[in-house]
Amino acid sequence: MKITLGTVQFGIQYGISNTHGVPSDSELESIFSVASELGIKQLDTAKAYGNSEERIGQLSNSKFDIITKFPNLDSKEDLEIALSESLQKLNVSSIYGYLAHNADVLIQNPSLWKVLLEAKKEGKIKKIGYSLYTPEQLEQLLDLNCIPDLVQLPYSILDRKFEKQLSILKQLGTEVHVRSVFLQGLYFMNPNKLPEKLQPLQDSLVELKNLCIENNVSVGEVALNYVISNPNIDKLVIGIETAEQLRENINLVTNWKSNKVLFSKIEAIEIKDKSLLNPVNW
Repeated sequence: MKITLGTVQFGIQYGISNTHGVPSDSELESIFSVASELGIKQLDTAKAYGNSEERIGQLSNSKFDIITKFPNLDSKEDLEIALSESLQKLNVSSIYGYLAHNADVLIQNPSLWKVLLEAKKEGKIKKIGYSLYTPEQLEQLLDLNCIPDLVQLPYSILDRKFEKQLSILKQLGTEVHVRSVFLQGLYFMNPNKLPEKLQPLQDSLVELKNLCIENNVSVGEVALNYVISNPNIDKLVIGIETAEQLRENINLVTNWKSNKVLFSKIEAIEIKDKSLLNPVNW
């Protein structure tokens, strides 16, 4: 199973197309139950995701490996405290992965990497790394000899700026997780009803949807399976708001029939303003 369950929606209202809001405790228990049933073994969370860590600690029954992330911090002591607090909230003594939520914090203060290495040595963390936003961040960190066990980065059918870096990371033995596969729901929106700032993407989204219609597949199927088919990607982080959505997404993967011609046509779609593929700019 190449799916890791993203949990930002469990702590805060998140996503441009989120209509359900934060799930209730009972819905969250159903999500965890379905995830376990479907073979999902990892949860991805962060200190910044509201009370997501606490809710995982209370409701997930320790069924999953957990990856969490720390925010911008200034000192060794702050990082040690942040890790301790996350372990306590998650109700665990160790976690699978611990990442800088934004790789810039390690670029600005490389000494924090030593703190992560020490915590890994102590058995509190299995894999250390960082969440990337630009390829330049990775170049800087590799120059600083911060070789990650695990990275998370944005990658999707129209946003492939990390394509070259994927093979570099695999050569380093890094576990690669990708996020924003649906671009926070943008791919599902009506191209004719985009917010004004996103209207330059209209033609590209229309072309994407037309290709899907011609091939009798949904945008969701294409978005998920394009990423899953990439051999340099280990895990795909998807966020959902209901157990039903989770089942639907897994069905899109299990019932997929390979279509390389369609993928090639999608790769040829031109994006005039690539900065709009970063939700930070919305």
